[in-house]
Amino acid sequence: MTGTMPAADDGGPALGPAQSAALRLFVLLLKHTGGVTGLVEELLGRPVHPHLVEQDAIRQIRAPGLARLETTGPVFYRHLTLDDSLPPHLPVAVHWALVVPDRLPAEVRTALSEAIEPLDRLLNRHGLPWSVEALEGAASSVEAASTEFGWAEPGTPLVEQVCLIRLDAMPLAVTIDEVPVAASDG
Repeated sequence: MTGTMPAADDGGPALGPAQSAALRLFVLLLKHTGGVTGLVEELLGRPVHPHLVEQDAIRQIRAPGLARLETTGPVFYRHLTLDDSLPPHLPVAVHWALVVPDRLPAEVRTALSEAIEPLDRLLNRHGLPWSVEALEGAASSVEAASTEFGWAEPGTPLVEQVCLIRLDAMPLAVTIDEVPVAASDG
């Protein structure tokens, strides 16, 4: 795994050694479980439901394009929140994906544009051979999050992880996930 997990550099409170260690463990689990959706469901002990914030297709990107994805387009952009399945259905994670749709089988490409589903869940549902490479990670607190996690206490640790998703050996997508890591009750 590549990437670092620096202490909060967003002006928020510095994370202690225990929090930093917990976040490093979270990133390791993310790498080994494949995707954030299953990991968040496992941590919660119940399903999460995706909520579409926005999506769009970008037909072309000026050269040199997106180096990690080895493309100048087209790419498909999707921004989701993963919401708790229990009322009041608050967001428990944020998921962005920038996908090269032409590298997917036709039926999966159609599903990508029609279904509101995190990329990891979509790839698993279609039984595709994919892998995840952690590129960069950062630890901060929920105050730095891109969405409001109303259930989280101020200072709750937040992990942001950037990953490269490969389909076989071909770069398919770059994802960014933000997940608050609340203290366990047990």
